[in-house]
Amino acid sequence: MYISGADLRDMRLEAGLTTVKMARLAGVKTRKTYENWEKNIGSPSMNQFIAMCMGCNVDSARFVDMAIKRNGAQSHSK
Repeated sequence: MYISGADLRDMRLEAGLTTVKMARLAGVKTRKTYENWEKNIGSPSMNQFIAMCMGCNVDSARFVDMAIKRNGAQSHSK
């Protein structure tokens, strides 16, 4: 997984939003789905992720770049 639950949680907390608000931004019916994503149980689609980034006023490229760098570092350490 490129974007981790911790990444989603950090984005939400930086924006000062609740899990209910993030679920609404992602277009899911319950906060439980979003909370599972924060626990790395399942993950949002790309469209859902972008919608959450837009709702948090976050440049999605920032998270994608960070995740790619993190994944590349893990690949080199194996």
